[in-house]
Amino acid sequence: MKLRNSLQAKVFFVYSLVFVAITIMASVPAYLYLKKGIEKNALNNINQTVATISGKLDTSWGEFNSISKQAYLSTGINGRTVIQYLELLAADGESYDTFESGKAVDDFLGLISAIYNDIHRIGIVTAQNAVYLRPSVRQLANRPPDNLAELDAVRRSSGQTLLRYRDKDYAANPDDVPVFVFSRLLNPKQNKIGVIEMQIEVAKLIPLEQLETMPGSRLLVTAGDRVIYARADDRNGEATDGGAAAAAGAAGQNEYAFRQTAPKSGLSVVLTVPRTVVFSELDLFRNVAVATVVVLILFSVAVFYYLSRVLTQPLVKLKNAIDSIDLQDAQPKIDNKFRMNEIQKINFSFRNMNDRLQHSLEKIVRFRTLQLQSQFETLQAQINPHFLFNMLGIIQASAESGQLEQVNMLSRNLSEFMRYSISMDAPTTTLDKETAFTAQYLELMKTRYMHLLEYEFDLDPDMLFIFVPKLILQPLVENAIKHGFGGNARPLRISVIGRLEGEWWELRVLDNGAGFADDGLAAVNGKIESSLARLDADFEQIRLDLGGMGMVSTIVRMKLQFRHQFRYAIGNRPGGGAEIVLRGTFNG
Repeated sequence: MKLRNSLQAKVFFVYSLVFVAITIMASVPAYLYLKKGIEKNALNNINQTVATISGKLDTSWGEFNSISKQAYLSTGINGRTVIQYLELLAADGESYDTFESGKAVDDFLGLISAIYNDIHRIGIVTAQNAVYLRPSVRQLANRPPDNLAELDAVRRSSGQTLLRYRDKDYAANPDDVPVFVFSRLLNPKQNKIGVIEMQIEVAKLIPLEQLETMPGSRLLVTAGDRVIYARADDRNGEATDGGAAAAAGAAGQNEYAFRQTAPKSGLSVVLTVPRTVVFSELDLFRNVAVATVVVLILFSVAVFYYLSRVLTQPLVKLKNAIDSIDLQDAQPKIDNKFRMNEIQKINFSFRNMNDRLQHSLEKIVRFRTLQLQSQFETLQAQINPHFLFNMLGIIQASAESGQLEQVNMLSRNLSEFMRYSISMDAPTTTLDKETAFTAQYLELMKTRYMHLLEYEFDLDPDMLFIFVPKLILQPLVENAIKHGFGGNARPLRISVIGRLEGEWWELRVLDNGAGFADDGLAAVNGKIESSLARLDADFEQIRLDLGGMGMVSTIVRMKLQFRHQFRYAIGNRPGGGAEIVLRGTFNG
C-alpha cells in the first residue's frame, strides 16, 4: 500500500504541477493583456469626464461672451442697443423713455433666456442696483441682490469675464440648486453702466452623479491661482462642495490626478481619484479571474487524482517485483500470473543486467576514482601564464637595475611557489603549509602592486594542522586581487582570518576592494550550485579550472573532502569589499 501510494502520489503531483504550470503560463499573459486594456479604458473614461467638464465650461464661457457682445450690438424697435437703454435708465427719471428702456432690457433678457435653454437665470444689475432677471423674480424688482461684495468686485474689474460659484441662486428659494455665475462689467472704459450675470446649474456642467461613484475623489475648477469650485468626496461617499479647503492637496502616492485646461477660457479642471477607485473594475476582473483559475485547477486536480489511481495500480505490482531484485539474485521474482509476454521480457532483461553489473561495477568504480584523481593532478599542474610572465618580467627589471636582493627573493619565492603548486605527492596538505604558500604568492604579487597591496594572516594556532585540499586559499586571494581593484586609489587590503568555534573551524578571506557585482555574484553562486549538484551523479563532467573559476574549484574540492560537514558563504561586506567564508568540522 505504501509503494502504491508513493507511485500514485508521484503521478498525481507531476501531472498536477504540469497542468498548473500550463494554466498559469496561459492565464498570466492573458490577464496582463486584458489588465492593460482595462487600465487604459479606466484612465480614458476619467480623462473623458474631465475633458467633458472642461468643454462645457468653455462652451458656457463662449456663450456668455456672445451674450455680452449682443448687449452692445442688438437693437430694439427704436434702434437703441441695450447699453443705450441702460444709459437712459441711469438718468433715473420717470419719463416714458425710462419705462421703455426698462421694458427693452427685460425683453432682451427674455429673448436670451429663450434662446439658451441651459441658462438657469440671466440678469443685469444697473449702476443704481436695479435688478432685471429672467426668469423674473417679483420680490427682487428694483432692489440690489444680497451679494453686494461680489457685485462690487465685478464693478472694479476691467470688463473681463469672471466666473464664481454660489451654493444657491440668490434670487430663488433657499433650497435652490448651486450655480456657476458668469459676470462681466458693461461699458467698463466709459461709465460702467451695469453688470450682466449668467447663472448655470452646477449639475449641468459637472456630472455630480458620476463623481458620487468615486469615493475619495477631489474636483477643482481654477482660473489661474484662484479656486472657483472645489468638491471633495470622503471614503464614505459624502461630498462637500465649496471653497478650496474642501478639496485642497496635491495627488498622493496612491492617487491619480487628471487635468484639463480649457483653450478659450483658460479654466483648469483637476480631478484627483484614488487608485483603488480608478481601477475598481480591474480589481473585480482580477478577483473573478483568480477565482475562475482556482476553480479550474481544483477541478483538474481532482480529475488527475482519480486518473492517477487508475493508472498506477497495474504498475505497483511491477515495482514491488523490481524492488525485490538485487545483484545476487539468480532468478528475479516477478509475479506473472497474467502470463504477460512483457513481464517475461523484463525478467530476462533483469537477469542479463544483473550479470553485467556484477562484472562491470568494480571496473566502473576504479575508473571514476582514477579519473577524479587525474583531474586533481591536472589542477595542481596549472599555472597562470600571465602570472609567470609578470614575475619573470619583474625579475628581469630588478636584475637590470642591480637590485640583487630583490632578484634573489623573487627567484626563491617563485621557485618554492612552483614546486608547491605542481607537486603531486598528495592532493591534500596542512593548513599551515597552504597558508605559507599563499603568503609567498602575495609577496610575489606585492612586487608588482607595491604599496597598493596589503595583506595579513590571523589564524588560530590550533587549526593549522587541519588537512585541506591543495590550492584552496591561493585561488581566493588571486580572485580578490583580480577583481578588487575597482579604480579606487586606496590600497587593496586582503585578510585571511581563521577561528575555532567548538568542533567547527572557520576560514574567512576578506578584502576592501570593489566587491561582487550583483550579476557576477549570482553567476558564481549558480556555477557553484550546479557543480555541487553534479558532484555525485555526473562528476566526470565537472571541470575544476584554476584559471577563471578558482573559487568554484575551492568550494567543490572542499565539499569532496568534508562532504556534509562543509559550509560556505560568498557575498559583499557591509562596509565594502568581498567576503568568502569556509566552514568545516575536524571529523569531516
